[in-house]
Amino acid sequence: MKLSFVILNFNREKELLQTLEKTQQLMAGKSGFEIIVVDNASVDHSVVSVKKNFPGVHLIERKTNSGIAGWNDGFEAAKGEYLIVLDDDSNIESGLDEAIQVLDDHPDTGILALNVTGGAFPTDYLIHMQDNIDFIGCGAIIRKEVFNKIGGFADWLFIYTHEWEYAIRCLNAGYKIKYFEDCHVTHRTSNINRTSKRLKVFSIRNEMAIVYKFFSEQDRAKYVARVYLNNLKSIYHYGISSIPWYYMALKEFLKLRKSLEHTPVSREVQDFYSRSCWSTRRFFKII
Repeated sequence: MKLSFVILNFNREKELLQTLEKTQQLMAGKSGFEIIVVDNASVDHSVVSVKKNFPGVHLIERKTNSGIAGWNDGFEAAKGEYLIVLDDDSNIESGLDEAIQVLDDHPDTGILALNVTGGAFPTDYLIHMQDNIDFIGCGAIIRKEVFNKIGGFADWLFIYTHEWEYAIRCLNAGYKIKYFEDCHVTHRTSNINRTSKRLKVFSIRNEMAIVYKFFSEQDRAKYVARVYLNNLKSIYHYGISSIPWYYMALKEFLKLRKSLEHTPVSREVQDFYSRSCWSTRRFFKII
């Protein structure tokens, strides 16, 4: 088995069916692949519809919604050498064969970020085949070998920025992350389960927590401050009414940090992360 498509779904029946249809069209006439859907305890008709319309899909039904960690059930079950990570509302349009060839040719590349268009997080700012920290969970390829070595997405994050947390562990394990612009992914970006408030609260909390967990004792306070201050700039985008979100994010971080084990990464990985992520860059001269 070469490829395992792993799709995470939560209450997006119509989007999921569209993703499955497009994925089957993409792979028509090909062999050596499987499609896995992990349903995160949906209460709509997602599960019934998949069973009815796509009986050949490996469906994993979770009893509880664990957020992004639901993908891990699919990663664990996957038989493929490469895990193609998709959201319920994203699909690969073209360039998959070329992307797999890149991974075949570069065994030190653990994650290949794909060219995602649409949604809040397109990847067109990245540079083709350049080392980076960024990949988007609705369109990326992860070596199964990486999952076997470092595990899956962090359940303590629940949602958002899990890619950065996974990336820092991937890099610390000795793998590279590269961007491949010639494999195109469409992110249709369903509005179901998505709000600006939820995005900002979880993103800020999680970005601060990642730094707190993985950066050195002497540096993490400085970088946690940078993350928070840089995120405050987005008040200009969301407006004054969003100010309580930032207080809520800080409050949630202070609560979360009590349960985090400090597992600092190498200085090289920390420095690369701090240069690559926008929120850890210097806010002003003394911070």
